[in-house]
Amino acid sequence: MTPAFAAVGIIVVLAAVQLLLQRSSPVYALLLSVGAASFLLLQLLPTVRALLQDLSALVRQADGQAFSCLLRCAGILLLTDYARMLCEEAGADSLGWCAGLAGRCFVLAAASPLLREICQKVWGLAG
Repeated sequence: MTPAFAAVGIIVVLAAVQLLLQRSSPVYALLLSVGAASFLLLQLLPTVRALLQDLSALVRQADGQAFSCLLRCAGILLLTDYARMLCEEAGADSLGWCAGLAGRCFVLAAASPLLREICQKVWGLAG
């Protein structure tokens, strides 16, 4: 069994136990939730380390402007998706929809210089 499946299995079991504890002992349920989150973050450390090594290798191979555009777009998508989920969890579905739309618009705006450059190269090759 891969570490990812094991971690997900343990998290599912801990989430079920947390739900059972929620009614009888909310303090222990909160502690269990924090412990489960800490466990998951510790399990992610090797994966994050490998991801950062891959990203640094990609930086060495790719154009700096293209890579910074990729990182900027990924950051925008992650932040706006988290904002959308928080809005939806709070019951503000229309605000969550607006946050998602804003994220997509921000990504298009951030990627437009790179898209323009790609289109110019394609048009230069075609014409």
